[in-house]
Amino acid sequence: MTPAVVTAEQWQQIHQTLIWFWAFLGCIVVFAANMLVAYAIIPSLVSTRDLPAKVAAIRPVLFALAAIFLIAAVFAFVNVVNGIQVLYEIWPQRWI
Repeated sequence: MTPAVVTAEQWQQIHQTLIWFWAFLGCIVVFAANMLVAYAIIPSLVSTRDLPAKVAAIRPVLFALAAIFLIAAVFAFVNVVNGIQVLYEIWPQRWI
């Protein structure tokens, strides 16, 4: 199976898809870090009294940031899926 010749427009679509892919990856990492800190690390450190109890007030902010980055990750993922359609123009057969 040989791919078709890739045009300049298709390279641009591939470029945009890769940008959205890296944005998706970054959003997922930031989402996971916020959830980890807000849901696991802060309560653990507060319960062992390694952090003062008033640090727990930061948790809602971290949960809100996690929600924002989750929404951004979903948006980026949708754009990746839409952008990957250019591969069907390059390789017209779906199965090898």
